[in-house]
Amino acid sequence: MAGAVSVEEAIGRLEPGMRVLLPPGCGEPTPLIDEVVRQAKRLQPLTLMGGLHLSGHPFCAPEHHGRLRWVTFHAMAALRDALARGQAEFVPLRYFDAPWAFGPAGPWAADAVLAQTAPPDDAGRLSFGVSTSYPLPVARAAPLVIVEVNHQMPRTLGDSTITLDRVGAWVETDRPLVRYPSPELGELERRIATHVAELVPDGATIQVGIGATPEAVVSGLAGHQDLGVHSALFDAMLPLLEAGVITGARNRRHPGCLDLGEIMGTEPLFRWVHENPRVYMESSTTIHDPRVVAGLERFVSINSAIEIDLMGQVNAEALGERQVAGIGGQFDFVAGAALGGGRSVIALPSTGRRGEVSRIVGRLAAGTPVTTPRHLVDWVVTEFGRTELRGLSDEQRARELTRLADPRFREGLDREWRSRRQVF
Repeated sequence: MAGAVSVEEAIGRLEPGMRVLLPPGCGEPTPLIDEVVRQAKRLQPLTLMGGLHLSGHPFCAPEHHGRLRWVTFHAMAALRDALARGQAEFVPLRYFDAPWAFGPAGPWAADAVLAQTAPPDDAGRLSFGVSTSYPLPVARAAPLVIVEVNHQMPRTLGDSTITLDRVGAWVETDRPLVRYPSPELGELERRIATHVAELVPDGATIQVGIGATPEAVVSGLAGHQDLGVHSALFDAMLPLLEAGVITGARNRRHPGCLDLGEIMGTEPLFRWVHENPRVYMESSTTIHDPRVVAGLERFVSINSAIEIDLMGQVNAEALGERQVAGIGGQFDFVAGAALGGGRSVIALPSTGRRGEVSRIVGRLAAGTPVTTPRHLVDWVVTEFGRTELRGLSDEQRARELTRLADPRFREGLDREWRSRRQVF
């Protein structure tokens, strides 16, 4: 591995027309991304690709239209204009398939990967730190890898590294990581968390999706014992780690460890994971494989949704036909839970838009994507209670979901269901 170069020289290795993969979340190599934007005119047309992006989308500014394009499997509300003008493009992709889609045999095969790593360990290997999910397997096969070696990136253990001969150019930095602070929790989220916590047995391995509602569940688990964590680690979990609630003791794959693909939080969490033998990082090819998930003992998947209809169909990614999120790992974990006899939970507030609309709806609007099909939906939770849909008839589902709706909307939901039943 040659010595460090300037950011300008490193991005100078990219060529016009390339497809370039970016890591998600707190692993974003922002100095490299900023330099791509500065060199946009030289690089046009360049395609940047990736998932959840926390630090904004400077490459989607209108002045870069025709120069830089963003291809993502996690659209965000801020991308609305870029999607409308064709500068951003959404790919309906579940997390498990991301390494394939961006890998050598995939439809979006990356010509280059921009990554952020910790400084080399004693063996000279570079740890991808807080983000191994899809960046790591793609970097191991991509023609070009450009790395930001950041002295503030925690060195995580497990299957988290690439060899030095994989790196074409690297820059050296010493800067704070992109932060993902815990969402603010209100009384509503805490009520939902109480209902969900009762579905989590001691010794369970939990998977928690991003967002206020699923992350609030963590705060309700303080009285549990020997929990494990699969997929993602958040700030809200740190008190449970320090209190001995989360131990990974039942982890048969890596005893005493947490099996993770992403770590999303702030500095205290980053310090905790640094060289911590309780952290075992892996790629999405393993973490999101439903067959691996099926083998986890007492697995409980906890995710949220934008809306769910009376048939049990879950939309977790769009407002009508407008894409505002992605499939993410929800389908992977729901399918794994069903395959292995675990539990999956869809937790959501009963209303949206400050109580103006019900998030339990008679039917999904035309054009709305189904993130999780009704035959895989297990438990549904709102602030008004919980219900297990698995095995219920259409009539029973409609009745149970209406019960979980805000009282102001129950009569209308019941009336809509009865009118549909007459058509049947």
